[in-house]
Amino acid sequence: MKYALVGCGVLGSHVGFFIAPCPVLYVDSGDVLALFAGIAIVISLAVIANPHYLSGLLISQEGLVKPAETGLQTQISVTITPSLTGQTTIITPVLPKPDALPYRIVYTDKPFSYPVYKLPENMVTTGASETPRQTQEWVPFAFIENTRGGLTQVFSVPYPIWVINATVVAENQPQYGNFRMALCYADTGGIIKGEEIVKPGTSYRIVRTANTSIYIIISVRNINSYHISLETPREYYDAYRPD
Repeated sequence: MKYALVGCGVLGSHVGFFIAPCPVLYVDSGDVLALFAGIAIVISLAVIANPHYLSGLLISQEGLVKPAETGLQTQISVTITPSLTGQTTIITPVLPKPDALPYRIVYTDKPFSYPVYKLPENMVTTGASETPRQTQEWVPFAFIENTRGGLTQVFSVPYPIWVINATVVAENQPQYGNFRMALCYADTGGIIKGEEIVKPGTSYRIVRTANTSIYIIISVRNINSYHISLETPREYYDAYRPD
């Protein structure tokens, strides 16, 4: 049994020590070596008796490292295919070309240079006014407007079918109002269409002459004004209109 010094006290000029018994275990160095030698012998016998234990241990250690490698390989080998989203195509509607304003046909200042510059007295008109079909849309492309007669400048019409829509206003002496006109070829002066309106009124003449130089002779008496509108069906206007 060994004793250990556990504390001391001071009282005045006297010093006191307290000694308590403490059990202490002493082991010799030979005993420690024998203990480790015994553990080593047991492990050796276990490995010899079960060799697969060591391989399993190595596999488990490799498994602790390979997941990181496998994860790295998987991250590199994965190919990301981008998803193709449908692209919205914006279609701008093509608006139809707006109708051009009708152009004005004016009188020429050189009437005597034309092959025919005067209406014949016995001009024969082509019967009653020709009323165009009301189911069609007629587009005006040119007009003549005046209070007196004369010869128009030479012009041409690109449409295969068109109409001469003439309106006469006679307010002063309507009973004596008279309007005469003739559509003529510019090279020969031959009459294509003729028309006469007695008193105020309206007439239509359908023409089937296109891309030919033509002019109009107009003679008036006792009228205030007249308006001639040249018109063509919508399908011909859209198909043959100049750019």
